[in-house]
Amino acid sequence: MSSCSPSHNHSQPSEPLPTIKVNGVEIEESALANELQYHADANFDTVVQKSAQALVIRQLLLSEAEKNGLDVSKDNEEEALQKLLADKVSYDDPSDDDCLRYFKNNPQKFMTMPLMEVDHILLAAAKDDIPNREVAKNNAKDIIAQLKNDPMLFSGLAEQYSACPSKKTNGSLGQISKGQTVPEFERQLMMLPQGLADKPVESRYGFHVVNIARKIEGKPLEYSMVEDKIKGYLIHRASHLAIQAFIQGLIETAEIEGVEIKFDEENIHL
Repeated sequence: MSSCSPSHNHSQPSEPLPTIKVNGVEIEESALANELQYHADANFDTVVQKSAQALVIRQLLLSEAEKNGLDVSKDNEEEALQKLLADKVSYDDPSDDDCLRYFKNNPQKFMTMPLMEVDHILLAAAKDDIPNREVAKNNAKDIIAQLKNDPMLFSGLAEQYSACPSKKTNGSLGQISKGQTVPEFERQLMMLPQGLADKPVESRYGFHVVNIARKIEGKPLEYSMVEDKIKGYLIHRASHLAIQAFIQGLIETAEIEGVEIKFDEENIHL
């Protein structure tokens, strides 16, 4: 499959960055400008909102750490935040029964990955090129319509239209299992039944016409094989939920100016 690097470029704002204050403390504009690079989104206003929110949460945590007598000088900020959360956030570790219940309630998560033989035709378009992506999507739909009428056209259409080197092998990607292609493409492949996909499959590279030539479904895993992973996941989830609740409490009692807080765990940057 062809490769490309996703773009994180954003158009420049038409208005100055907002002035953000947390309990009277103003967040420096330079800090907000620097934070923008960590919040990719096609909409620049969304980038600004997410960046400002992340800095607001960090400032709330630093203020709380200082109130609790912790050293929040520049070189000790991270240590102070970790100490604050260790002191103030508590949660119960999952029991063996919790782990077993999660396993039984989520059988689809504990399967070996399917093994597939995949043919595809890539209609290429850069991730941030919206007009060309729309063209690529429509072209992929047209090709699918042709293939529904005559599946034998696949190799010829791959040779004619595909932007992937696999066009030289009739569009064949060979056998694919977990980790052998980009995540967003893999996730969709794993859900497809054997045969020609009814709709184009989107990835960072463009749109793919996909034919699953052969699919061997995954098999259930034994509980003993995944018990430790389940426990680790449930501990992480309990910890994250507890941190969210703690931060939510700080937000609700704070005076915040210049940004609307839309609480989201992804804005926790420690």
